[in-house]
Amino acid sequence: MAWHAEARFCPLCGQPLGERDSEEVIRKACTSCRYSLYPNPGTAVGALVLRGRALVLVQRRIEPYRGCWGFPAGYQEYHETPEECVVRETFEETGIRIRLLDLFEVSYTRDDPRKRANLLVYRAVALDGVLEAGPDVMDVDWFALDSLPEKIAFENNARILEDLRLRYPTGPIEP
Repeated sequence: MAWHAEARFCPLCGQPLGERDSEEVIRKACTSCRYSLYPNPGTAVGALVLRGRALVLVQRRIEPYRGCWGFPAGYQEYHETPEECVVRETFEETGIRIRLLDLFEVSYTRDDPRKRANLLVYRAVALDGVLEAGPDVMDVDWFALDSLPEKIAFENNARILEDLRLRYPTGPIEP
């Protein structure tokens, strides 16, 4: 369940939260001050790390989708840009440093119970490092685009991987 569904007290004055009509939406709101809770989506980023017709996928160690495969991804920290975040997350999860090629897709995620997010997915190539599973990952490996694992984490990962196959039906998927 998302954090805002569990919120019970105002972060400004500490008084209990109730409900209030705020901009034609019923929102949690403080019973004492003017604070209203706006559960806005976060920003998540992911990398399609490419080599020929293959890409790096990670097997998730954590919920949601523990044991399923997906591209390296994570939530953006307040102090970093999306580009800095995707480079950091990819290194943390795979042990490799990347160079971004371009922004492949922007989508909205609804199937992560932790929070909804705007997802920015970049195409990238490996620069250096040793491919090894980071702390949040059970395994990491290169997969041919036409031989992906059966269990893919998140609906958007499966859809984006299918979009990649459709956009690059033959030949290399990186410049």
